[in-house]
Amino acid sequence: MTLGRLALSSMKRRPGKAALAVLGLSVAVGAFVLVASLVLSMRATVDDRLTRYGSNLIVVPDSPHLSVSYGGLSVGDAGSGEVEVFQEDRLGILREMEEEGRLTAFVPVLLEPVEVGERTFLATGTEFQTAARVKVWWEWEGSLPGGPGAPSEEDGVLLGINVRNELGTDVGETLTIENQSFRVAGVLRETGDQEDNLIVMDRVRLASMTGRQGEVNLVEVTAAESSDIEGLVADIEEAIPGARASSVQKSLEFTEMANSSLEKFGLAVTGLVVIVAGLVVGITLLTAVRERRREIGVFRAVGYRQKDIARLVFTEVLVLSGISSFLGVALGTVGTLLAPRLAGDLALGAVFSPQVLAGGVGLSFLVGLAASVYPVREAVQMDPILALKEI
Repeated sequence: MTLGRLALSSMKRRPGKAALAVLGLSVAVGAFVLVASLVLSMRATVDDRLTRYGSNLIVVPDSPHLSVSYGGLSVGDAGSGEVEVFQEDRLGILREMEEEGRLTAFVPVLLEPVEVGERTFLATGTEFQTAARVKVWWEWEGSLPGGPGAPSEEDGVLLGINVRNELGTDVGETLTIENQSFRVAGVLRETGDQEDNLIVMDRVRLASMTGRQGEVNLVEVTAAESSDIEGLVADIEEAIPGARASSVQKSLEFTEMANSSLEKFGLAVTGLVVIVAGLVVGITLLTAVRERRREIGVFRAVGYRQKDIARLVFTEVLVLSGISSFLGVALGTVGTLLAPRLAGDLALGAVFSPQVLAGGVGLSFLVGLAASVYPVREAVQMDPILALKEI
């Protein structure tokens, strides 16, 4: 009878211990696949948000008067004549980067205080369609200027929620800004950021109203790849003298830090599960070896050598590890598919990597073989004469 058949026969005669070993290894492999897949998913989610959710960089003139109220520009300084501005014709390098595929979009922004009745608000001049595509968190009541059934981009405005509340102006009403009439196309829902206090309007129209033609206060830049942000900062500052490019990824960096902590915690828990699984497998195999003292004594009496006994036990472990790897990978895959549903607010997607699946298979065999070292050692050192005396 071959060693493979002997191994299978032994496992059939002890199904409880075989099942316990398979369960331990399967849980370890499943935990590894689940945690590793979730780590990849969180990284992919963060990277996707870095490249899609708003500007990765804000480019502003390098001026001592700048603060951090809006992309590095103080609301109080805007329009005061103290803040340096960009001439629009200096931004050609950004268009070249967009054509090269390094940028997905860039949005020149003009900030200017405007009079609405007896009140003063900060107006931001932008390009509505590009800004709405970049700032995917924007939600509004009404319409986007220039959209179907909405006023044109030149004649329509979006109001921040705080501005709407202070003015008491609703969608569709007319608003007089700097003695010129505009229609309120929409009201931005609360963002908790500077947009809540802004009047958003067409940049060209705002520049014409305030005599700021061809000028911008800052440029919001969205990188095509988050890994290229540092390179973009260097290239932009070199190509545009007097410019300062700053990363505005802070909230996402915090999310990434939180995810990194979760990753470490998950990997630590997985490591603990693997250790426990190894102990379960090792104790199960050791118990099985001691219960087979008579059987091993007979094998040695009929000519089996120590290496044959070792191969017999290792063969059993390889069979158990193979079964466990299949079940563990399946368990981890199911968990990865279900996890995004349990964490719907995080918008996680299921990410599967061949390397992770292969790592799960390898882990099953590695833990199985490592756990079997001591039981094999005890089996090969067993005295056949003492074992036969128990018959």
